[in-house]
Amino acid sequence: MTRNVFLLLVCTTIFLSLMLVTARADKEELLGLDVYAVGHHAYVAGGASGLYVVDIRRPTNPKLVASLDTPGEAKGVYAISSFAYVAGGSAGLQIVDIRNPASPKIIGSVETPGDARNVEVFGDYACVADAQAGLQVINIRDTRHPRIVASIDTPGEAHRVHVAGDHAYVADGSGGLQIINIKRPAEPRIVASVSAPGDARAVHVISDYAYVADFSGGIYAIDVSNPTRPSVAGSVDTPGETLGVYPLYDLLIVADGSRGLLLIDNREPNSLSIVASYQTPGETRNVHGLASTVYVAGLGFGLGVFDVIDRSKLNKNGHFLVNPD
Repeated sequence: MTRNVFLLLVCTTIFLSLMLVTARADKEELLGLDVYAVGHHAYVAGGASGLYVVDIRRPTNPKLVASLDTPGEAKGVYAISSFAYVAGGSAGLQIVDIRNPASPKIIGSVETPGDARNVEVFGDYACVADAQAGLQVINIRDTRHPRIVASIDTPGEAHRVHVAGDHAYVADGSGGLQIINIKRPAEPRIVASVSAPGDARAVHVISDYAYVADFSGGIYAIDVSNPTRPSVAGSVDTPGETLGVYPLYDLLIVADGSRGLLLIDNREPNSLSIVASYQTPGETRNVHGLASTVYVAGLGFGLGVFDVIDRSKLNKNGHFLVNPD
């Protein structure tokens, strides 16, 4: 698709509400806190319900193939190759063998000093956003025996982390965006920061820009072409509670809490603009893109699947299929 074509949400929308019912009898809420899609599967962090594995080979008819009770609360998930890495809140980091997606199993874990909320893997290491304990750098070369090799405190609460090149970009709540050099994983150091007007909840870096989701301030585009001298290039307020952001083509897909999904044109980072919105059945918490498909984690519906197409084919009303099986 060419850069001059806006990409929007297709009319067919699938919500797996009933498929992601919590596995614990004392919990009735449908819960999706985070999602990561890779290959033929989407992995959903379901809070107290643990990890869900969903077959997405047919995006119009996704199938729940497995669930795994994990210690603590599954708040964040990252998947690569044969393993899924789960940020388990008070239980730290859990490493899950997903070579057989229908039968995931925990093979390793390590406690963290804070509240593990998000994880991203680079090489033999995982970075964990550990809330009040800042950033934890964990050696995962031996997946059965992961170990913390470094910790670095941050001024706020580390909610999410994205690794790009030699740097970890941390959405640090009241601490804004913290940029941490991790070229030497055992010796991380903060090299720059950018304040946020509210509460930085998520960050994603692409090309020379870091896009920060600020809970009450919307989306900020920050020029990180020189990570030691970041500068705000542009911003756009959003109507809801900005919790997640994912760049896809020329758009930012934004999880805007109670206001569902937003699509923001980011072709000009200094002039961001909302081009579409989609009201979901519950509160959107995070988003992840794979090819032309967007996967949405949220409260009240678990997982939503959207296709992304040319604006000319958009049906803004959408369709919801609850548990198509």
